[in-house]
Amino acid sequence: MTTELSEQDTAFGVDDALAVAKIEPEVLKARFAEMHSSELAELLLACRDDKQRRLLIACIPDDMLGDTLLELPEGMQEGLLADFKAQQIGEVVEHLDSDDATDLLQAVDKDVADEVIDSLEPDDRREIEPLMAHDEETAGGLMQVELFKVRDDWQVGKVMEVLRRWSKDIDNLNYVYVVDAEDRLVSVLSLHRLLFIEPDVCIADVADASFPRVVSNQDQEEVTKVFEKYNVLALPVVDEQGVLIGRITADDVIDVIQEEATEDMYRLAALSEQDDMAEPVKKTAWRRGVWLAVNLVTAILASVVIAQFQSTISHIVALAVLMPIVASMGGIAGTQTLTVIVRGIALGRVTYANAKRALMKETLVGLLTGLTFALVIGAVVSFWFPQWGIDLGLVIAAAMMINLCVAGLAGALIPLTLQRLHIDPALASGTILTTVTDVVGFLSFLGLATIFLL
Repeated sequence: MTTELSEQDTAFGVDDALAVAKIEPEVLKARFAEMHSSELAELLLACRDDKQRRLLIACIPDDMLGDTLLELPEGMQEGLLADFKAQQIGEVVEHLDSDDATDLLQAVDKDVADEVIDSLEPDDRREIEPLMAHDEETAGGLMQVELFKVRDDWQVGKVMEVLRRWSKDIDNLNYVYVVDAEDRLVSVLSLHRLLFIEPDVCIADVADASFPRVVSNQDQEEVTKVFEKYNVLALPVVDEQGVLIGRITADDVIDVIQEEATEDMYRLAALSEQDDMAEPVKKTAWRRGVWLAVNLVTAILASVVIAQFQSTISHIVALAVLMPIVASMGGIAGTQTLTVIVRGIALGRVTYANAKRALMKETLVGLLTGLTFALVIGAVVSFWFPQWGIDLGLVIAAAMMINLCVAGLAGALIPLTLQRLHIDPALASGTILTTVTDVVGFLSFLGLATIFLL
């Protein structure tokens, strides 16, 4: 039986790939060689289990396997690499840039990674070993050592000659890095500008000495902010003495931005940033269970507040119907503010220095929305429960206004306070905010009802 695969076969999916892999793996390998690594990663993600993934991995060409694995979620990536021998990992690493090779080696056991590094060619080993020493979430952990650098006393003609001869294998080559005799970064020149400069001009006279750079131990979030501020395609990385040791390209920063955004989104929902579809059920259940336990404690606290007004609720049953409205409106209003502030903190737009303005704005927004919806709910409740009339309407209106004002203030104040205490605002803000809006909502509504309706 012969299976034909053509470029026109746009319906080629994981079931087709698995069928061909069992019958004619060489045919599938040829097809995979024509695909992009991200497309291969999609096929692996669509597999039902790791057994199917291993079947497809065996057909992925060696020069594409590393890029494909790096496209997968960390949990799945680590699980698949656990089945690889050191020699196989070494063959994969040989086809990767230094930064990608480092990322892959950091996903395997340290002993295996050390064995792989020892088996590499001396040049490759010299590139990867220093990168492995850096924290993954720093500029040093993001950088690659492949770059094009020249001495500051060279003329443009010599730069062009060396560029043509030695830079064919450097991907994403956008800048020439100019260094002094001790390899300290002096300035940077874009390739576009280099093309239009006369050959006899000294490179140091035309390069940009103010070009931004980052230090190897800077946090990756700071690196992304530099990219966003200066709109560059790559950033040079220097050590504390100013020596050029690598560069960070825009594609790596895009990955970091996505990771950071995902992390913040997960944490606002009280989830771990490691929570993904490839993770084992027990591990996921444990991580989520911890935060559910915290939420249970806060929910009990809100229930304790309600329990203090049992006699009031027994006399006015309508209060039990209306309580969730006050708490829910406060929770949503607070979450809106919280999301804006946490995102502002992540982008560096909201800091402790301008916190007063942020607090003032969100409190005024809470006051305005509280007044508006207080009037609406007050009118609705007055007609909904005519036996209590305008009195119950005024009570819920007042409680709604109080809770929305507090929600706006708390939604801004909680993340700013956590940031000041060096606690990740995205991690704990949601749980604290929910507690505040529930307790204030129930306390104000039931308390005012006890005072004015009994």
